Amino acid sequence: MIWQLDLSILTLIVICAFATIMVKDLLSAAIIFGAYSFLMCLLWTEMGAVDVAFTEASVGAGVSTVLFFAAVHQTTRRVRTRKSGRMLAKVFALMAALLTGLVLIIAETDFPGFASPFTPASLHLSPYYITQSLHDTNVPNIVTSVLADYRGFDTMFETAVIFTAGLAVIAILRRYKRDDRCDLPEPYVISEGYPDTIIRFIARQLAPFIQLFALYVVAHGHHSPGGGFQGGVILGASFILLAISYDSRMIIGIMSERLNILLGNIGVLIYAGIGFLCLLLGANFLDYSVLSKVLPATDKIMARSHGMLGIEIGVAIAVMAIVISIYLNIISHGKYDKG
Repeated sequence: MIWQLDLSILTLIVICAFATIMVKDLLSAAIIFGAYSFLMCLLWTEMGAVDVAFTEASVGAGVSTVLFFAAVHQTTRRVRTRKSGRMLAKVFALMAALLTGLVLIIAETDFPGFASPFTPASLHLSPYYITQSLHDTNVPNIVTSVLADYRGFDTMFETAVIFTAGLAVIAILRRYKRDDRCDLPEPYVISEGYPDTIIRFIARQLAPFIQLFALYVVAHGHHSPGGGFQGGVILGASFILLAISYDSRMIIGIMSERLNILLGNIGVLIYAGIGFLCLLLGANFLDYSVLSKVLPATDKIMARSHGMLGIEIGVAIAVMAIVISIYLNIISHGKYDKG
């Protein structure tokens, strides 16, 4: 590691964090937040956590920034504040922040020493994962083996949380009556896309390659950085690119609201279904080795690898559907008809 690079990135991260808080224009805040996420991506990469950096690049610096832009474009760039009670609200916020900081400082005294090699995780868990992961799962990427196998329960419920968050966004934004009142700044015009031949041509040519790369990220996450979450986000981003370049109606015609919700359910059910299949075959939940009984020409170790690929596909489907659904609901103000 180069300490000068670490210091430079850390300084820029702190500057972006404070700038995001202090700036009044929401579009500027979204741009700075995207830069902040990209700097975090560089920091994770420089620290060797490439899988985390990949996630930060695809979600934080990528799709999240686009969703912020869409929300700002469809509402307003200025925050509406009430003058009455502002000082009281700031006092309460300051007290809450100080109290939370005090609790964290007190709790920090019970933590083990920073980077101590004598913590339980360093003495038992980490050495086992590092030395036995390839032997147990036949997966060279330790991060994938940990997330999808050793702690598969946690990842399954993370997928369920993503799906639930998508449903929450739909429940908040969705308006089923076309004449529902909507509090919008004036003048308000829904974006109909960018009628630019060059932009549309480039987007149309890039989309298949982006989707192919996303499938590669999902399928090759066993051997290189990536997996279902990153691949699903990239797949969703390819549809968002087409929606921005053309018109959301075209994407809605392909990925309707009903289909997005259905795909989200299917993704979670694929993950949980593989676990229940393991139970039916007489093993523990998500014990992929027992799948060798139903997968032809597969031993127990390869069955664990194939089982992980199956749940990664489920994660990718769920994440893709939720990302597309959130964008289309934001850009159409919950009507899911145009934007």
